[in-house]
Amino acid sequence: MKIRLMLVLSMLTAAVVPQALAQEHLVNPATVADRLSEHQAQRDSDIAAVRQVLATPQAADAMKTLGANPAEVNAGVAALSSSELQDLASRARALNVDPVAGLSRDVNTLLVVFLIVAIVILVIAAVD
Repeated sequence: MKIRLMLVLSMLTAAVVPQALAQEHLVNPATVADRLSEHQAQRDSDIAAVRQVLATPQAADAMKTLGANPAEVNAGVAALSSSELQDLASRARALNVDPVAGLSRDVNTLLVVFLIVAIVILVIAAVD
């Protein structure tokens, strides 16, 4: 009799407790959705900033000099991790806000080349 009672209680517990716990979350699902949406919006903005620099004539010249395929470089931007993308986007935005900033055209071109080389290296590292 005790065994049957324990079996019934354990079955009841197994059926009721997971459903009760499923209702309690540490984070509200709406908050999770908002944060994911914010993260995606920031990532989209970062990708746009990097691609805007890659679309410049200086970037096209730099990719040609390096022998990089512009389509592969642009495709590689989306494959970057969030931290890599944020770093490159901040550099790209700095070029867009103040492209000269007292620097010569050669130094500006070198910064664009650096951006492209960084993307190529990060994509190659991600593939390997």
